[in-house]
Amino acid sequence: MNDSTDGECRLTPDRCMVLECADKNETLNKLIDSLVAFSGSEDRNILAEAVFVREKLQSTGFGLGIAIPHVRLATATADLTAAAALIRNGVPDYSSVDSRLVHLVVMVVARADRHELYLRVLSKLSTSLKDEAFRNQVFNATSGEELYRLLSEKLN
Repeated sequence: MNDSTDGECRLTPDRCMVLECADKNETLNKLIDSLVAFSGSEDRNILAEAVFVREKLQSTGFGLGIAIPHVRLATATADLTAAAALIRNGVPDYSSVDSRLVHLVVMVVARADRHELYLRVLSKLSTSLKDEAFRNQVFNATSGEELYRLLSEKLN
């Protein structure tokens, strides 16, 4: 993931954060705000509605302490953009499929016409995070910059 050209997932250190504690709504809203602040043109209401509607359909907490909320929007300005939050104490109310606390939330927003890229990035992300050694490195990140470095190294 990097912040360069079309056809790539744009993730920057500014959109990676480490939080001590947060509930599900707080975490999702922080990630939404981060994406809106750095895109310059995403409509926060449209993005928030899409994320929360997606979560109502089915939780994006896929287990192992990880959630990957993801949406495709016709109004997205970038091919694919991401933000990540590491929550030290875990999110207790995420409704993950394995009922574990969620410690990492990576939000992915794609332009509606970038379906193949969207699926490829989601697959890389979920596959990488299923690796226990890598997941432990991510869970032990001490800063947003370190979280960014770990995620971007694995997905490039």
